[in-house]
Amino acid sequence: MFSRRTVLKGMAAGLFAPYFHDVYAQSSALPARLVLVLECNGVYPRALLSTGTRAALGGRANTSDRLFWDAYKDTPLVREGDNLASAISLGPLAASSGNIDLVNRSAVLLGLSNLIAGGGHSSGTGGLSCAVNGAGGTFDAVIAPRLRRGAPFDVLRLGTSSARVSIVYETCALGPRKPAGIIVNPSLAFDSTFGSLLGGSTNGRDRKMLFDFALADSRKALAEFRGNSNERLKLERYLSSLESLRTREDQLAGMADRVRPYLPLAPKDNPLLTGAGSPPDSLKWFEAQFQIATAALLGGLTNTVVLATGTSGFDVAYGPDVSDIPRHSLQHGLDAGQNWDRVAEVTRRHVQLVANLARTLAATPEVGASGSMLDHTAIVFMSDNGEQHHSTSREWPKLVVGGNALGLKTDGRTVVYPKYDAARNRQVSNLFNTLGHAFGDADFNTFGQEGSTRIAPGPLGELYG
Repeated sequence: MFSRRTVLKGMAAGLFAPYFHDVYAQSSALPARLVLVLECNGVYPRALLSTGTRAALGGRANTSDRLFWDAYKDTPLVREGDNLASAISLGPLAASSGNIDLVNRSAVLLGLSNLIAGGGHSSGTGGLSCAVNGAGGTFDAVIAPRLRRGAPFDVLRLGTSSARVSIVYETCALGPRKPAGIIVNPSLAFDSTFGSLLGGSTNGRDRKMLFDFALADSRKALAEFRGNSNERLKLERYLSSLESLRTREDQLAGMADRVRPYLPLAPKDNPLLTGAGSPPDSLKWFEAQFQIATAALLGGLTNTVVLATGTSGFDVAYGPDVSDIPRHSLQHGLDAGQNWDRVAEVTRRHVQLVANLARTLAATPEVGASGSMLDHTAIVFMSDNGEQHHSTSREWPKLVVGGNALGLKTDGRTVVYPKYDAARNRQVSNLFNTLGHAFGDADFNTFGQEGSTRIAPGPLGELYG
């Protein structure tokens, strides 16, 4: 396999060259990446609670309850060196069968609230915007320009959904009432991400010709346009978008030879897709989307990724090895039979996908900086609606992996913040403030739209600094 350094050196020799030296050779701008992984319809605090933290909290944390706010302390509880893998769904972080230990490169956060998001079955964009659904841009869209550094794609947004469409428009937003699409069909995601790299000379030529034809028509229309200024502005924006897409085609073509070794199997050959069943097994489809995201990160196609399972249709199905009951029915029957164990197993499998990605990045040396790609990548695993099926948004349990070189204290700790109505409670927006600081913006203190309900601005000192 090619090293990442070899890949990027190859890029520098092609169309990537004009900005290569302005991006990767700047010692003052360290590499940084963000991966946001969202599980639909609730990640329960119990799923991420280690046995040691359970004992330290006491009270209902030691019972079978899945929510135990009354056990949270009045000040943040910080447990360094915690055995995170003892939590019900965090076993994949432990070293096993030659896999490196990720426990000491991870952190668990409990107690963060996000009441402004509203909860329910899904918060829509509220989970990533810390605002009422649709009222603001999500963190991925806000931070992507800082992280892009010349990559062809500003953000790669992939996922699964029970909606029978290929692209959905919940979870992410470019701004108020500007939803950002998430590709929930892995075949379309593969073609959209890698089509310009894979199709051979004929396909690449045809794609470029289509853009060239559209550009020529648009330029001609603009030159002859006699309408009002508002309509002219629409045409100018359309032309600008086409020019950006055409430029990206050239950029991708210049990267093809070096990115190709990282590519996963094509959809027609990928057993995760050919054997996913009908309705498809969301876990298999999600794994296929992780494969695409991993290749894109390794190949330098993007530095920001969102992976959302169950977005815009949370009643996804799983394979018989997990459950023959869809997600929504599992949640409504959570106390029946083995349903709680099945939901916790789904979370564990999502954590397994996070661990697979993290280990791949950990095994890949960073370019232009010391350490591995994982050291310069923050992976955040969270829910899209909070702490349970019919969420109140009082808590959003989080797992953060990687980012040590960015200043994140992902050293095997659990941090439990005071509960949602306590004076020293902290909010999800504080986590995004933290990441903004880690990505180099010391003034990233006010993300979110909690208004008068904002408790305290700025980063979480227990996670960063």
